[in-house]
Amino acid sequence: MTDPLANVQRLVDDWERNAEEKAARYESMRQEVERISITASAAGGAVSVTVGPNGIPSAVTMTEGVSRLRPEQIAAAVMEAMGKAQAGYPAELARIVGETVGQTPSGQHIVAVAERNFPQPEPDARPSTPPRRPGDDGDFTDESYLR
Repeated sequence: MTDPLANVQRLVDDWERNAEEKAARYESMRQEVERISITASAAGGAVSVTVGPNGIPSAVTMTEGVSRLRPEQIAAAVMEAMGKAQAGYPAELARIVGETVGQTPSGQHIVAVAERNFPQPEPDARPSTPPRRPGDDGDFTDESYLR
């Protein structure tokens, strides 16, 4: 006859071991997520934005190429690059979740929230810039330098 207390002890030991393994997998996921860094560029590479954990921008860089852009084009390029970088966040998070905790309900929820917060940009959703008025010299005033 088997000892019922031995069975209970084995069940408790198994539960404890599983809980420790699960905690280690989630800790591994957390560490990997903290290392996320995704960079995307716009305006022919003149503007780059890097996003880190949680898709939050961590760096914006610009090359000399921005000197050929109007301020509204620079702003649009920053937003475009940031959107591209953030759109890559859910896929990177899904990869990490898959490699660490697997397709668990909590892992799927984490990825679903990221997909909802950082959707893929619409293919035709290019930032538009207002057209320049004839004679606009780009100095931000309506006055001529000849007056």
